[in-house]
Amino acid sequence: MPNVRKRIEGLERSLARTPAPDPHDVVRLLALQSLSMEELTVLRDVVAEGKPECQWTECELAAVKALNGALEREAQRAGYRSMADYQRRGRKHH
Repeated sequence: MPNVRKRIEGLERSLARTPAPDPHDVVRLLALQSLSMEELTVLRDVVAEGKPECQWTECELAAVKALNGALEREAQRAGYRSMADYQRRGRKHH
């Protein structure tokens, strides 16, 4: 049994060193998880290409709109009034 106790103590120490996730990272992650693979691929391409917004296609605009909607929903689920409220409060805590 002492071997089991040492293993448990080791696990407890390793968990104690694991930092808690940043609430802002969690909101972004949940928003991204709610998007389709197609939307994620389009967003990845938009970022990689670095095209200005005025050159985005309808598909790219739709993917960005889906991301913004998902971020808004997740911010509200986290207890904020809106994404703007979430961003404003987040700056105060960092």
